[in-house]
Amino acid sequence: MSEQNLESSLELQPWSGHVDFRFGLPGSKSLTLRDCAIAALADGESKILFPGECDDYWRMKECLQRLEIETDDRTPEQLRIVGRAGRFAAGPVELFTGQSAVSTRLLMAMAALRPELTSIDGHASMQARPNKPLLDALIQLGARVESSRDGYLPARVIGSTQLAGPVQVPSDISSQYLTSLLIIAPLLPRGLEIQVAGKLTSKPYVDLTLDEMEKFGVQVDNRDYAALHVAPQTYRARTLGVEGDASAASYFAALATLHGGSIRFENLGTRTRQGDYAFFGLCERLGANVRRFAELTEIVGPSAGLAAFSEDVDMTSMPDVAPTLMMMAPFLSRATRITGLATLRVKECDRIASPVRELRKLGVVAEEGPDFVRIEPLGEAARARRTTVDIETYHDHRIAMSFGVLGSLLPGLRILNPGCVAKTYPNYWRDWARCRPVA
Repeated sequence: MSEQNLESSLELQPWSGHVDFRFGLPGSKSLTLRDCAIAALADGESKILFPGECDDYWRMKECLQRLEIETDDRTPEQLRIVGRAGRFAAGPVELFTGQSAVSTRLLMAMAALRPELTSIDGHASMQARPNKPLLDALIQLGARVESSRDGYLPARVIGSTQLAGPVQVPSDISSQYLTSLLIIAPLLPRGLEIQVAGKLTSKPYVDLTLDEMEKFGVQVDNRDYAALHVAPQTYRARTLGVEGDASAASYFAALATLHGGSIRFENLGTRTRQGDYAFFGLCERLGANVRRFAELTEIVGPSAGLAAFSEDVDMTSMPDVAPTLMMMAPFLSRATRITGLATLRVKECDRIASPVRELRKLGVVAEEGPDFVRIEPLGEAARARRTTVDIETYHDHRIAMSFGVLGSLLPGLRILNPGCVAKTYPNYWRDWARCRPVA
């Protein structure tokens, strides 16, 4: 299912009391999807431990099965994948990727390895997201591609066993295009050189990809992210665990910071390469105390009130957690200007315009620009409001989860379609309720 239907809406009650919570985060979605794709391209049986259970992951499993990649998840907290070194099902194959952009783009690249037709489609929100730079790159490599409206889903890919580069991708739209090409590169007969045009967006996600490729035995010659060369190699099947999701951690780090409480994440620490782990540093700038260990992190919010940012906050390297900071901003003592957000315009929804629209419903003064938002401290009228306001989530899990942060302090929020969090964190509202202090 693409959206858990808890109810059609969920009315949030503000918290009071001391927050003290310890838990294991869901497995990282970003790592889980990369590991699934690489394991499917490896030669032999891999085991992925503690995969991130969510709709994106379920869609990826379904698609791999359609490609006749054997998957077995009967053992709790483990997925077994038998890779076939780039060989897939014969004949035409139809894939449905739901709302998962990472799965869509990984599977587009994998489809280019098949000399037969692969049809790829997704949810309406995924159909609104561009894929043209990746599809253009696959054409450069020698695949035949058709797509709706020049780069949007649905798309049809007929690949080749003789794909060859070099190839160029833009750097300023999505790092997922580069990630998808990198992951198939070792299987090309002559490997692949990928040239990156401009300064790379979301570099930590590329680092994540390179790390996972290395875990499966593939080396990449990274020339300062301007060009990356991958020689022909074989992915080696292996067993590996998935650490906690740093993006998911941002909501609870924000809750600890706003409420002056303590939250401990038992499966996420300094060994991570997830870029969103840097969100803890923003919480420290607001007065929180963060204790970091190799495999766990603890955050304690300030007891003497929140600080504020004295300058713009550039979130180019962690745009997925920008909505979390937007929901903290109304409670700070001065206006917060968040920059580096251009890529948020083409996510599940417009993650600049949509949260600004919903914040304004609540009386928050918010301004948006092409790649920034500026949010004023909450005024007295907004704090005194007693009416209930419906918060539209736009089928976007991050909009829903971020407003959970706001609703822990501001009364009268009713979240519409709360089940959309199933895309990456099906148990978010359960954990939000477990974290909530008992007054």
